[in-house]
Amino acid sequence: MILADDAGEFREWLRSLLEGSSRFTVVGEAQTGSEAIKLAGSLKPNLVITDVDMPDGDGLEVVRILREQVPAVQVIVISGNTGKGYERLAREEGATAFIPKAQLSLEVLSQVLLEEGSQ
Repeated sequence: MILADDAGEFREWLRSLLEGSSRFTVVGEAQTGSEAIKLAGSLKPNLVITDVDMPDGDGLEVVRILREQVPAVQVIVISGNTGKGYERLAREEGATAFIPKAQLSLEVLSQVLLEEGSQ
């Protein structure tokens, strides 16, 4: 999976959380939307977790472009700001899910991916 967030400390925390599970492997990190798109195009991960608010291409734009360029990749959109209709916008762009950062955990990620896999 690729982690895309402009906050380096948050990416470190998320990587640490995910590496505590045998289910997830982080293969790349991006600080901007364009970096996330470039990495996903070259690494072909099965999952991208992207923040909404990033420089040089927000997370919703990342979803839209990856749906076209790497259609097999699942994209989970995350944000610390939940009051802007991001969940609806993320789904409209083709995201697998929207998860508020405050609710992000291994259990929530596993549940989202399990539900998606059963559809």
